[in-house]
Amino acid sequence: MAAKLPRNVVFDVGNVLLSWNPPALVRDHLPAGGDAEQFRRAIFDHSDWVDLDRGTLDEADALLRFRERTGAPLELLRRLVHAAKTSLTPMPESLAFLEELHRAGVALYVLSNMSHDTWDYLRPRHAFWGRFAGIVISAQIRLVKPDAAIYRHLLTQFALDPKQTVFFDDRPENVAGARAEGIQAHLFERAAPARALVVEGRWKV
Repeated sequence: MAAKLPRNVVFDVGNVLLSWNPPALVRDHLPAGGDAEQFRRAIFDHSDWVDLDRGTLDEADALLRFRERTGAPLELLRRLVHAAKTSLTPMPESLAFLEELHRAGVALYVLSNMSHDTWDYLRPRHAFWGRFAGIVISAQIRLVKPDAAIYRHLLTQFALDPKQTVFFDDRPENVAGARAEGIQAHLFERAAPARALVVEGRWKV
């Protein structure tokens, strides 16, 4: 790995370290005769999903709200929400990049929008969490990306210099929010170009 490395690298989780595919979840759990787009909007694209991530809505209440909006059976919705957790599977190239950064001595962090229940499910299942010097889960601090306060929390909590901190996220609005706080944030699409950006010293915004 090249010499001009950032001091810190921060990773989002969904579609950065672990796969995340709501359309596939909707396809596999859509009630008979249901409209996939409406079903997705009523669950994954609804403010209730954001409130789960913010930690201000618990899963049991969210399921009742999903049922009220969709008319789907509660047991189907339970299976969908459980599948949303189990579908978060490791992305091998991303984990290889993570390990390379770790071997190079870069301090690694997580900044993720995630509910309490999802984090409780994922935390004991993957050893790679131990590579991180710090982990910020939105539900635990009741802040979500792209709120400015969550980036400030990350920087303050771990005394990070934003000019020496690279952040990878798969959502443009989260990248923009981080950049507004001076962080060297970049849109993550695949591990290879993210690695090239860091290795070639092109990580400064």
